[in-house]
Amino acid sequence: MPAPSSCRYCGIGHSDHFERWTTRAGWHQWTPPTQQQIKDRMLARRFARPTPG
Repeated sequence: MPAPSSCRYCGIGHSDHFERWTTRAGWHQWTPPTQQQIKDRMLARRFARPTPG
């Protein structure tokens, strides 16, 4: 699961990104995620956490 601030196109973090290839974006550098992607990623991480008890 990508971190909320990972690349918009491939989900790789800024410090590990360099240049990457995806079919959607071709060769690209790290691109900031949209606000909606950040929100969706944060919610996905919240619901993926195990519940205590």
